[in-house]
Amino acid sequence: MRGDEFFVQVSKRPPFTKLHPKVAGFFKEYLAKEKVVRFGDRFVVNTHFPPFPSRAFDNLAEGFRLLGDAGQRRLYSVTLAVTNRCPYRCWHCYNAGRSQVDLSLEAIGRLAAELQDLGAVMVTLTGGEPLLRDDLEEIVGRFDDRSSLILGTTGAGLTSQRARRLRQNGLFALAVSLDSVHPEEHDRLRGRKGAFRTALEALRTAGEAGLYPYVVSVATREFLQPDHFAPFMRFAGRSGALEVHLLEPSATGKLAGRDDVLLSNAEKQLILDYQAQVAEDDRLPILSSYAHLEGSEAFGCGAGLTHLYVDGSGEVCPCQLVPLSFGNVAREPLALILERMGRHFRKPRAGCAGRLLR
Repeated sequence: MRGDEFFVQVSKRPPFTKLHPKVAGFFKEYLAKEKVVRFGDRFVVNTHFPPFPSRAFDNLAEGFRLLGDAGQRRLYSVTLAVTNRCPYRCWHCYNAGRSQVDLSLEAIGRLAAELQDLGAVMVTLTGGEPLLRDDLEEIVGRFDDRSSLILGTTGAGLTSQRARRLRQNGLFALAVSLDSVHPEEHDRLRGRKGAFRTALEALRTAGEAGLYPYVVSVATREFLQPDHFAPFMRFAGRSGALEVHLLEPSATGKLAGRDDVLLSNAEKQLILDYQAQVAEDDRLPILSSYAHLEGSEAFGCGAGLTHLYVDGSGEVCPCQLVPLSFGNVAREPLALILERMGRHFRKPRAGCAGRLLR
């Protein structure tokens, strides 16, 4: 289905019928450039948005209906690291050097309720490697269907049984890190022999369990070269990925001070050009990125405003790429931390907020 056809369907459904015309206009323009895939009995634009129809999708519409209400603080997305521990040594890791002490299941359960009451539509559970937690299935179960749940993983530790249990407990999608079609190259970038094989097995296992399987790739300038990008998209599709999500390198974590890895404006535009091309080719997976959504013509960067990052020990940051903690949920209420953060993050920014640290 084309994105404009999809918009016609959803625009007739409450609470989308109550959206401000400017917000509805943005969705119409955005979706016109996208393709929408059917997944089971639902439709997926990409993993920036919940599947349709779903309670989480209705929650999204309600959140946008309340835009501009000064009395309503609404979260949109949350990246929640359930552990900072990881057996991999990825070249770009933003989580390097954090505490190895995990939040308890009880603390995560309280946090889940707070996040959902604040309107969080998209929740990505990550790490470290989240599958290191034996109680991950219980963590997933602490969220209800107001949010669409994604698990970001290297694939290490995923079994068919765990994948099925995660889906039964409410997980929608599984995002697997994959950076190359060449096993040796991927293993080198991820700092672990066999990482490539593990990633492909995880994609297959996720799909067989009924999870929405996709890959997350770091869009280096080498990755964006046509002779790398085109074969990668075809390979990802053959391997079972329904989507490829591109992350821009950021000068944080292991890459702190490495401005040389940052993409130029021309390279960011290339990502947008690729998205437009892929949207016209039904043989390829969906291609998604933040390049368009964070632009001044769209929502801008919502770090610290509509987006939060909570690390494995409970430190609350505006984003995983902005390692500035405003408090720890193990020691004080989230509401107090957000009040403190709100004094510094009052409106969206054009482009990534990670640039604040350079």
